[in-house]
Amino acid sequence: MNRWTIFMVLTIMLLTACGMQGEKYQGMTSRDDVENMGYNNEVTRGQENPRSVNKVGDTWGLKQDRQMIKDAAQELPGVQVKRVILEANQVWVTVDLEGEKDMSKEEKADWESQIQEAIYQAVPRYDIHVKIK
Repeated sequence: MNRWTIFMVLTIMLLTACGMQGEKYQGMTSRDDVENMGYNNEVTRGQENPRSVNKVGDTWGLKQDRQMIKDAAQELPGVQVKRVILEANQVWVTVDLEGEKDMSKEEKADWESQIQEAIYQAVPRYDIHVKIK
């Protein structure tokens, strides 16, 4: 009788321990919780991740970079920007320069490096290519 009682008590304890609900206790994380950690709620599934780039602000972005590149190049006297092309980390800038027809290749190369340096000072994250037309 004693063995039978001990066996029943141990069986009941084992069955109740296995049937516990883990979601009700602090520190328990299910697989769904881990998979959905970046979402703010189940309805919208919108990302809360601060590193996501889904909303570009007024202070940075391709449009703002393009304008900063144009402004930096046009600060130099006689430089008029014709085209700015951004692609990944590359930027191609085509400029019109006053008196360009009378310049030697060395003078053009010097102007290209000056324009390149001015753009680099404004937006250093790009590899800059300047073409004088």
